[in-house]
Amino acid sequence: MRVTDEQMALLRAYLAGQAEQAERARVLVARSGDVEGAAALVYAAFAIMTRRKFSPTWTRAEIIRFTGQVRALLSDQPDLLDPLAAEHQLRGALGEKLTVYPGEEAKARAQVVLLDALVHDADLDDAAIIDLLSQARDLAHRLPVNSG
Repeated sequence: MRVTDEQMALLRAYLAGQAEQAERARVLVARSGDVEGAAALVYAAFAIMTRRKFSPTWTRAEIIRFTGQVRALLSDQPDLLDPLAAEHQLRGALGEKLTVYPGEEAKARAQVVLLDALVHDADLDDAAIIDLLSQARDLAHRLPVNSG
């Protein structure tokens, strides 16, 4: 999947908490009409960060606990993160074969929200975010269309 520089800039600004820059990048990406690359980049970065946090071994309890912690941080927006979609996405990124899939919107929202939480949990600085996104771009290039 092709990932553009604009998509990289959007996710970098979002993860770095640079709201104005993220909004400018979002407008550029929206105008291009190419959102699949952005989705692949988010999924790749999400998968990398999920594996960093939970691999090589993990338990369902750890996944549930982390999801609960993220939801607690979002208590002023309780509908932002569907807990089942969040747990599903985390377990899937860790390689568990799952048969029931959340809706596309819940899945995408879970990936974005959890990626942000994982980056903050890891206390990544700007250089580390850039490195993460470089790795994610490489992985996204290797992903089949409609993965994640």
